[in-house]
Amino acid sequence: MALAGVVVLVVVGSVLRAGAIGGNLRVSSDEQGNGANTNAILQHAPYRALRWAPGTPFVFALATRLDGHRAMPVVARSHGPAQYAQLAIEIATLTLIAVVAWSMAGAWAALAAVALAALYVPLILVTRTYLSEPLGGLMILATFAAASWARTRRPLAVVAAGVFAGLACLVREDLFPGVIVIALALTWALWRSSRRRAVLLGALYLACAVAVLTPWVIYASGIDGRFVPITDGGADSFFVGTYLPGHGQQYPDVLQFKSAICHRFPADCDHLVSRGTADMFAIVASRHPKLATNAAITQADLENIRHYALRRPLAFAGMLAEKAWRMWSYPWSGGNGYGTNPKTDTSRLQHLLFTALALIGLIAGALLTRRWSLITVTIGLAVLTLLNILNNAQGRDNLRLMPLLFTFGASGLWLAGEKVWPRGGLGGGDAASR
Repeated sequence: MALAGVVVLVVVGSVLRAGAIGGNLRVSSDEQGNGANTNAILQHAPYRALRWAPGTPFVFALATRLDGHRAMPVVARSHGPAQYAQLAIEIATLTLIAVVAWSMAGAWAALAAVALAALYVPLILVTRTYLSEPLGGLMILATFAAASWARTRRPLAVVAAGVFAGLACLVREDLFPGVIVIALALTWALWRSSRRRAVLLGALYLACAVAVLTPWVIYASGIDGRFVPITDGGADSFFVGTYLPGHGQQYPDVLQFKSAICHRFPADCDHLVSRGTADMFAIVASRHPKLATNAAITQADLENIRHYALRRPLAFAGMLAEKAWRMWSYPWSGGNGYGTNPKTDTSRLQHLLFTALALIGLIAGALLTRRWSLITVTIGLAVLTLLNILNNAQGRDNLRLMPLLFTFGASGLWLAGEKVWPRGGLGGGDAASR
């Protein structure tokens, strides 16, 4: 019955996602960046938009070639190869959610996890976009699942998991702190049996991930003329996220520079929203005229830390707490809004219910069962949240983490229930022993 339910939910989720294709009314700057990089790959041109990681553009390029074309139009209301690649990725994600949750906590946990993911509206609507979140969500889930497999202590399993982690970082560069967490967790898990072996296997995992990343880092650094750790967009995002006068948010940050922008770029004064952060960072860079643009922004990042994090720690911590709440309490809007009054195609009530249920399950499962996988995912999500709130955290930043949260949250909730009612009060059999 559970297997039949999982299959039905995967089919329903796939149909809903297919129905969302063509509903994108606009193309964001991130989508345009992925599209430009996809077409650069298809035309064998240098990959120059280094703000965006290469994983998703490579998948889109492959889908475009399989569709028989040598260019990918990046347009609204698209029914192109990128959207059908997104659909395939989402179906793979639902399938992996079922497999991981079933192996951890049994059939009914898998049914619950797939139900959460299949019916969660933002994961449905993102199929219509050119964003990296669908592939990022799949790869983040697969990375933590592969790490659990690596706990078999077999070097080959550790190597495979490390290689997979490196590939995942090429899709979402912000996953790398999670890879560090996994490496430390693997070392901790094996510490009691053999400290030397624990350190070696943890280092092996991390080394394999870095080895996969190294060719891309060398290539990207050669193009940019300086060291590029997967992407080159970190400095400006960090400035936005740590600028206390603007509460660490993009548009309020820009407003803090309005007078300077209007003085230096009077033609842009009435178009602050559409201009994004371009004028603001031109002002920031001009304050350090002897430095290159990225170096000037990096210097401004350090000034934010000195002036706000160190001199006003309570206000800075309050800002981060506010951003963490905003990141997890709001869903991604659906992508069709723009400016200060975005159109919201998703439900905050559904988001709060699904997220609260999964978070309660994850934390309860980690506390009651002490399972390595649940503890590691809990710490990993905390670290990834911290990374995001130090940047421009928003509802969209939780989207790629939802498959991981739903999978391990539903599993943790079921395992916690079995811990409280060990005699099969929940009908879970002996899944908790697996």
